[in-house]
Amino acid sequence: MLINSTVNSIYQQSSKTTEVQKSDSGKNFADLLYAHKKAEASRIPVNTTNDAAQKMDTNKGVQDINLDDYFSRKPIPDTLSIMDIPLLLPTQHNVDTLAKYSEKKFKELMDEYNIPAPPANIEFDSEGQLVLPADYPYADQLKQAFEEKPKVEDALRTTAAIASHYVGIMEGQAWRDEMSTARTQADAERITAKYSYLFDDNRPATKIVLSFTEDGNMLVG
Repeated sequence: MLINSTVNSIYQQSSKTTEVQKSDSGKNFADLLYAHKKAEASRIPVNTTNDAAQKMDTNKGVQDINLDDYFSRKPIPDTLSIMDIPLLLPTQHNVDTLAKYSEKKFKELMDEYNIPAPPANIEFDSEGQLVLPADYPYADQLKQAFEEKPKVEDALRTTAAIASHYVGIMEGQAWRDEMSTARTQADAERITAKYSYLFDDNRPATKIVLSFTEDGNMLVG
């Protein structure tokens, strides 16, 4: 079993749960996100002295995580299960931290493999597979680099997945805000009808594109 399987589960989860949760039972991502919002006024800053060692919002609380280790493909010790590995939550802090980390690692990869220019953008399809622009002249070189240094691609994939999930949850914020003011069942039904598109089972996941400037700076959007 590999730690990278956690990365895959993050992507799969994000592709399925961008709609507002319909059930009030259990701790879903929206519940966990609310738990962190109270602390955002005193948000822990991104560690800029060691880009790999960061405090991250997880389903096990704020934890110190070495992102180099997190995205490695080291076997999980027999004494641990995949459930013991903290799952990164879709929070603004995590998106910002992952974006900075991924951008740095991507620039280092480009330099190491002497790739002259980054693609205009990078996307991942619904299965988490890499999608490069059809006219990108260094596609084969970049794919080879990713194959040899998979944790860089994994970091980019996870950044896009967490960002997609975060945007999906935030799209439901207006509904949650209005529902908190509902005083009657009729109020609740009226508000839910207003935001019915959020509950469409066929609603596609929010598409995230990682765009790059000529010098490799990355924009998540």
